[in-house]
Amino acid sequence: MIKYIRHITTPTKFKYKLLFSLIIVLVACPLWGQVTNPLKAHIEGDRLFIELNIALLNKPLLFVKHGIGHHQVVWSKQNDFIALTLPQIKSSSGVIIPVDNNYRIKSIIIERFPIVKHKSSDHSFYFDATDLLIQDAIKWNLKAPETVLENQSYIKGVAYLANETIIKTKSTILSNGNKRTLDVDFSFFILPDPMKARLFDHRMGFYSEDNYSEINAFPRTKKASITRWRMEKKHKNKKISEPINPIVFYFDPATPDKWKPYIKAGVMEWLPVFEAAGFKNAIDVRDVPNSKEKWSNYSVNHSMIRWLNYEGVRGSEGKSGSSVSKIIDFRSGEILKSDILLASSYQSLSDDYFVRCAPLDKRAQQYPLSDELIGELIQFVTAHEAGHAFGLRDAHYGEYAYPFEKMRDKKWLKQMGHTPSVMTYARHNYIVQPEDGISPSVLIQKVGPADTHQIKWGYQIFSDSTDSNNDLNYLEKIIRQQDSIAWYRYNIEYEDIIGPGSTNEVVDNNNPVKSTELGLKNMKRVLELLPRVNKNQKDNALLERLYDKTLYLWYQEMTHVMSLIGGYTIHYKAGHQPGDVYTPIPILSQEEAMEFLLLNAFEVPDWLYNPSFLSRIRYSAKSDKLIEYQLKLISELTTPQRTKRLERTDVLMGFEGIIKKLFSKLRLGLFYELNHDKVQIDRRKQELQRAYIGRLGEAIIQHRVYTNVGFGTNEFLYSNYIKTIFMSELLSLEKQIRYRFKATEDENTINHLKLCLIQIKKYT
Repeated sequence: MIKYIRHITTPTKFKYKLLFSLIIVLVACPLWGQVTNPLKAHIEGDRLFIELNIALLNKPLLFVKHGIGHHQVVWSKQNDFIALTLPQIKSSSGVIIPVDNNYRIKSIIIERFPIVKHKSSDHSFYFDATDLLIQDAIKWNLKAPETVLENQSYIKGVAYLANETIIKTKSTILSNGNKRTLDVDFSFFILPDPMKARLFDHRMGFYSEDNYSEINAFPRTKKASITRWRMEKKHKNKKISEPINPIVFYFDPATPDKWKPYIKAGVMEWLPVFEAAGFKNAIDVRDVPNSKEKWSNYSVNHSMIRWLNYEGVRGSEGKSGSSVSKIIDFRSGEILKSDILLASSYQSLSDDYFVRCAPLDKRAQQYPLSDELIGELIQFVTAHEAGHAFGLRDAHYGEYAYPFEKMRDKKWLKQMGHTPSVMTYARHNYIVQPEDGISPSVLIQKVGPADTHQIKWGYQIFSDSTDSNNDLNYLEKIIRQQDSIAWYRYNIEYEDIIGPGSTNEVVDNNNPVKSTELGLKNMKRVLELLPRVNKNQKDNALLERLYDKTLYLWYQEMTHVMSLIGGYTIHYKAGHQPGDVYTPIPILSQEEAMEFLLLNAFEVPDWLYNPSFLSRIRYSAKSDKLIEYQLKLISELTTPQRTKRLERTDVLMGFEGIIKKLFSKLRLGLFYELNHDKVQIDRRKQELQRAYIGRLGEAIIQHRVYTNVGFGTNEFLYSNYIKTIFMSELLSLEKQIRYRFKATEDENTINHLKLCLIQIKKYT
């Protein structure tokens, strides 16, 4: 190249300068972008030096620790030092985002660096920044700084992309006495001009720009912007247009080729959703370009689908929990980058599907599952995580809203799915029965109508105005569709399950009792399949694991029914909207739920607690997980939170007598054997009866605080009103036991009843 240039004869001084500039550019090409990046980095020995262009001083910049967190920072000059500061951030929503979630902190100086004067110039400052990256003394995502072992860590290299300087390190971290060494990449990224924000509304399921703020923990609308991508139409006058910049995800090179079509399909489930919001071809999934020029797997410029499945590594078999890592411009809520992290093991995906759908899908009646079915389950996980990548949070969307009778309707399931949103934890449809002839293709959870509702609200463009407040009337019209379409409604996780619209792991529709009746039919079929599925296994580990997971699903289904008792429907509203936010479940539905639990949770069939294969996996009553779940249900049925909800509806909402009615029904049902001509109580029921007495008794003697009472002091304690109800129930039980004591000839039952009387006496 240089030889070729020497043979060019150019008589003018200008052409020599042009050639010299060309040489400089060509030589600089391997640095891909350094000449246009105002923050340059150089490795000298084992030290990292930064050359900071004066143009970057006092300008907002992102400092990123890839896969861990990011901060908006500012460089400033202080005499002979360059300081890196973590400041408060002014959000486009009109509020200031504090540092470390502490409104008292205006700024934190992360580090000060002495300027190396002889290497600096009028246009840039040169300083040693090694300790900033190797010692890692900064908090990321509100976590305490990790201990980085400096002598076992080092700078690997520097790379440049558009508006970004990437510094690659090898870090050895000490945590809980254990060391681990890993590749850690940092970026300094020059932020674009803030995009137009969309203002946060508690009735919709988007994260705020600050994921760690209390905004996301309560059903309140505070000043904030939601997190979303910058989506702008190529053709502003068209109702549906391609975006100027689509959302592009790149496959991690470690992703197995056989799963790529399914992963891509999971992301592409959102294409019609974005089209409903006005954007055609809004998403794409691509392989990493063959040319490594201008590429880094860890960069703010590239969103990745990372394959974190550790298949084949001992100890990883049951790992679940895929997730998303996002980089946000806190000023506007713009998602600059979002990595989908696929970490769910094949085993976890297979087990969850098997215990729900094996009787309905012949492909699941063998273990391991086929690649085709595993691929579909990976697609489901990807679709859920893609929702996070677009700004949506895990929550409850449209639960307790779908009609029960539609859960076995072929046309409905194909068009609407069995759950309104892929962002819930409803998982797969276990309500369908084998005789329904439903295709397995509609059993797996997919993107649904509630997701379309959310994305339309978050991404649709209404005007060219730069003022976010001008969009509020349009946005309100979308939200108010929830008034008439219940499956568009959204609510967050609560400390307690406060109603059937707030449960997980179950198919949420408007009839939990009938749903669970059908679920139990399939559960029985699952247990009948287990010996056949386990036949070709080398041991009984699969048999035990799937039985345990079936019991866990049983517990979740019973919790779903129990959520009706003391439960509410939830419909978030603004101040101008009429009607209640929390509406109690009708009394008859609560009574039906109690009767169902007495017959199905506290009385269990032989096929569930003593299946034919039990002696292959159990040798002791100690491992009776079913009784543990039953005891847990007794406890959860009588929590202070549930009884206080019942008390409120009893006293203030026209449900007079509901507490007495429900708990009398519970007592009579748990001790129904006392009404038999010959009283005999089996060991399992004895455990539950003693637990019931203990639970009510401990509530009665629980001490409430009456002096120096602070806010929340008695929040999780029983009220005196509830104690009187419980006392009445125990006294009635004592009378009932004494009256029927002589009606038993079974010695074990006699001794059990004596223990019950002693236990009641302790509390009364």
